[in-house]
Amino acid sequence: METKHLQSEKEKKVWISITAFRTLVILKTLLEGGKTVNQLVEILKNQAYLNKAVSKDTVRVAIKTLKSAGCEIVRPSKANKYLYELTYHPFHLNIDKEELEALITLRERLSQDFSWQEVLILNDLYDRIFALTFNNEQMNFISESKPLVNVNKSILMELANPKIYGKKISIQYYSPEFGLEDIDVIPKRLSYNNGKLYLFCFSFKYNKTSMLNIERIVRINKIDVSESFETENSYSVTYKLKGNSFGAYTKADYEEIIEQTNDSVTVRAKVENEFLFIQRILMFGADFKIISPDFFREKLIDKINTIRRRYTEQ
Repeated sequence: METKHLQSEKEKKVWISITAFRTLVILKTLLEGGKTVNQLVEILKNQAYLNKAVSKDTVRVAIKTLKSAGCEIVRPSKANKYLYELTYHPFHLNIDKEELEALITLRERLSQDFSWQEVLILNDLYDRIFALTFNNEQMNFISESKPLVNVNKSILMELANPKIYGKKISIQYYSPEFGLEDIDVIPKRLSYNNGKLYLFCFSFKYNKTSMLNIERIVRINKIDVSESFETENSYSVTYKLKGNSFGAYTKADYEEIIEQTNDSVTVRAKVENEFLFIQRILMFGADFKIISPDFFREKLIDKINTIRRRYTEQ
């Protein structure tokens, strides 16, 4: 077996097995995905402690060693683009039911405080961790229960591009009320709240600012970059107030009373700071009812459900 010594800062010799190190590098590489023999040769050549000629036969010997240790590796063929692919290995990570539940709870709580970009990184991290278990049931559960699971990543990446903000785009959207429809919007920004991702945009259909659930965007039909549009960075929410909150109600500067009776008041609010407005609404307790728009009602329901879950988990 080949060996080589390394020297530490104190000039102490540390001997390693080059053969074992090379085999472990190939195992790590195949865990990340299939590789051709040429790719494996290049990866080994670029290792700090393997700075010597590496042949294809050397790679094949390492592959054979891994198979002897219990790994199942698909042989290269035209059908799999001549890749060595690791389909099974005996070096499993064992995660029991209690640990699984703890990891799920941790992910749910982190996803409430992370940005959507960090949530995607977290999802990828969990996929990588559970891929080490080779437990298909756990891997499927982790994948199907991940935050933003129904968001199309390719669509999200297009909508996250600031170059399209202020431009007119056509999207296919699944509306709870109207079903599948093509609508024209002007994207402004993405908004991530309570585990949901929204496109804050101006809608030509309703001639006002709206927030569309990105999970319901089926595809982007067209992006027109020839013209930029300036639109108001706010939207309107209409709500009705009754009970004790009606008696103590004081109109905010950004609100307009559109109807008032002996026991209720209907208000239209121009929302520019969404966080502060949600805090105001929640202070009314059970005395308010959101009349429109639907996206804000849905968002508020998600917010309340999140708060309820946090209290029940304590």
